[in-house]
Amino acid sequence: MKVQPKAKSTEQSNRAFVLIELLIVISMIALLSGVAMMSLTGLFGRKQFEKEAYAIIDVMKKAQQASAQTDRRYAVVFDFVEGAYILRQYATLDLQTIPEEDAVLTREYFSKNCRLDYVLFDDFMDTREEGESISEARFIAGRAGWQNGGKIVLLDVDGNPYTIVVNRLCGRITLEPGDVDILIPVARDELRF
Repeated sequence: MKVQPKAKSTEQSNRAFVLIELLIVISMIALLSGVAMMSLTGLFGRKQFEKEAYAIIDVMKKAQQASAQTDRRYAVVFDFVEGAYILRQYATLDLQTIPEEDAVLTREYFSKNCRLDYVLFDDFMDTREEGESISEARFIAGRAGWQNGGKIVLLDVDGNPYTIVVNRLCGRITLEPGDVDILIPVARDELRF
């Protein structure tokens, strides 16, 4: 009769062992799924950033192509106050002011996945200059091409910089990882040839 209590204790220890194994397997599955979710979240954030960055490039290319085909000028305005980029059409040649009645063709807002950091033009106009409150930066396209080249620095969800480079000499617009340097004009006496 004393054998029965031993059988119960081994049966209970087997159940406890199975329960511990089950808890270990469940925790490993939870750990692996957590790592996978973090990877997928990062991948999703990068894909969203790329999608928004290429949308900006598409807007700039539309301005460039439309101005080459018509007598109108187009401006891609990066608004730091609203956190938006706007494609506008000019009816006048006054480049300092854009009348309110001129057409707003596109208005898109930056998101947490793609934030505007700063703009640097190839004529040294920098939106990060201290003492000045610069609320917007304009890339203006006309029949002959871009009035100024420069770079637009964007930040992804992790704060990593990416640069949209606008080359006014050849008209290319590219997205580069990092905060890249751009070609800037030099004085005649600094030229080697």
